[in-house]
Amino acid sequence: MQTITIIINELPYKNDKAWNGLRLASQLLDQDVEIKVFLLEDGVDVGKENQDTKGKEYNLEELTKKMLAKDVSFFACSTCLKACGMSKEKLIDGIIEGHMSDLAKWVKESDKVLTF
Repeated sequence: MQTITIIINELPYKNDKAWNGLRLASQLLDQDVEIKVFLLEDGVDVGKENQDTKGKEYNLEELTKKMLAKDVSFFACSTCLKACGMSKEKLIDGIIEGHMSDLAKWVKESDKVLTF
């Protein structure tokens, strides 16, 4: 099975990059691809509970929870969480606090890496 790591490093509702990354991930799941999502920089906010969708038609928290239910691995960068002043307790249940070494391992093991 092909493995694809998706790195999201944009704020969730600043533009549509995070949404497009998760939409692509969701579609790839339907094509028998293993997906791993690493939330980096401002992207850690994609993993936050009780999101304000800022009037957008989509909800990244709901989409993330659906993907977690399909056994998609999600890591949120520990250093980035600290820089954003966010504790791991504010993360959606199932998102793991990760480190750059985790991302390095995923990149090494993946067939493709995409960044949004």
